[in-house]
Amino acid sequence: MVKDNEILRIREELERNPKGMTIEDVSQKLSMNRGTAAKYLNLLVVSGQAEMRTLGPAKLFSISQRVPLSQMLSVWTDLILILDADLFIQQVNDALLTYFQLERVQLMGVQLTHSPLAPYFNEGHLDTLKAALDGDEKIFEEEMDIHGKQHTFRIKILPLVFDQGGKGIGAIFIDITGIKAYQHDLEGKVKERTELLHETNVELERRIREYKKIEKALVESEEKYRALVDNITEVIFTINDHGVITYMSPAIRPIHGYSPQELLGRPIADYVNSDDLVSFTQGLDKSKSGNIRPFEFRLVTKDGALRWVHASGKPVEHAGAPDGYQGMITDIHEHKRAEDTLRRANKQIVLLNSITRHDILNGITKLLAFLEIAKRETQDAKQLERIEKEKEITNTIQRQITFTRDYQNIGIRPPQWKDIDTSIRIAAEEVNLGKITLSVNVGKIAVFADDLIEKVFYNLMENFVQHGEKVTAISFSAKKRGKSLVIVCEDDGKGIRKEDKELIFDHSHGGRINYGLFFSREVLAITGLTIKETGTEGAGARFEITVPEEMIRGA
Repeated sequence: MVKDNEILRIREELERNPKGMTIEDVSQKLSMNRGTAAKYLNLLVVSGQAEMRTLGPAKLFSISQRVPLSQMLSVWTDLILILDADLFIQQVNDALLTYFQLERVQLMGVQLTHSPLAPYFNEGHLDTLKAALDGDEKIFEEEMDIHGKQHTFRIKILPLVFDQGGKGIGAIFIDITGIKAYQHDLEGKVKERTELLHETNVELERRIREYKKIEKALVESEEKYRALVDNITEVIFTINDHGVITYMSPAIRPIHGYSPQELLGRPIADYVNSDDLVSFTQGLDKSKSGNIRPFEFRLVTKDGALRWVHASGKPVEHAGAPDGYQGMITDIHEHKRAEDTLRRANKQIVLLNSITRHDILNGITKLLAFLEIAKRETQDAKQLERIEKEKEITNTIQRQITFTRDYQNIGIRPPQWKDIDTSIRIAAEEVNLGKITLSVNVGKIAVFADDLIEKVFYNLMENFVQHGEKVTAISFSAKKRGKSLVIVCEDDGKGIRKEDKELIFDHSHGGRINYGLFFSREVLAITGLTIKETGTEGAGARFEITVPEEMIRGA
């Protein structure tokens, strides 16, 4: 096992020798076995705490010159709050302190619900924060009264993993008060103009007398609207039915490098990164069909660089017919870079966890071997009973450590389209079915799911074999239910009691630890798939996996 005090001694020695030290230097300086020194130095490199360079035949190690997290956070203008798993505040940036007129000492190390920020978080917010610990990333908008002024924020909740391996939560607050004010002002103008048109239809004579006055008011209103559009940081744009740009606000220049005049009359797709054209087109089509959720893509700037943005909007109609599209582009490049930084840090921690878990499992294997030797060398009945219990406990620990490996891999690779028939048959090859017959009749269906879905099918079949009692047949089938697809997995065993149908998905049930079904539900939830048991006790177990319409191909 990794000894934290040895790691700390090596770090302190490297700090005292900024020019670097070899493995031999560390071994001699700290009176440490050379192999142990090499192992701990490599762990420091893997976790990003140290750097290694080659000097002739030797490897030279030195402390990594990483920028502190607090310094990185201080450059962001958005408000950032970082919490641990118990909602204790671990870090805030200067922008948040300034916004809420607080001192850092008032927040650091204080539980959120007992901090000066507590009045701004209700029970729903706290539930959202806790859900992030299970990987549930969420974006929502919220209004807050801060020092007597109303503000609107777009809040993004992200799951984090700290250097020590613990779970944490990141909350990014983006002030969109100005955008909301613009939207409200625009809606007011639309309502105002609608009422005006109604009045002119009813009182034609008065409209003629007041024409010049109304014309002046419209000019002033248009100037006010133009000034507002020209000065907000978000980009307002319109395109026609052929995707040609018909308007672009001046805010595009700082993001894109081009002036609005250079872009007018050009297809907007010409400035979208070629790798993002499919997702851009799909996002635009969804928006035109009424789904106004933002979609992300990379713009190719004037100097050839790529810049992350997201866009949202809605179709424009004229005389009841489609007449183009109007939307808003927001620069999210810095946010994407921050997310990438967090993901890279998480990847380093996952690697360190894997190394540690490997060492633990090796130790458990050796312990089991010694217990087996002890069992063979004793004839004492009580001693044999104790050894068996020790082996049982050790095997349980081994299964739990192995489960952390599988659970850690959930969501590591992006979801993909998985052929269900192929996935079931691959999983079946790993299950000892014995004389049990397997029937697979799902057709040519692909489901958008986590790469570990084959492990889900394996767990279901393994569960049938272990707990079904006298199972002779297992079958998989698929059917449409409304717009969704239902994948049915069932056996002809003893079934599951009504009161246990939900409990079987807990990680521990009936005094036993069983992660299979718990793990399966977590894997399916990555892309919005759900699972439940619907069988009848005495007639066999039956699991139904429900797949939303947008996650199906070929059905």
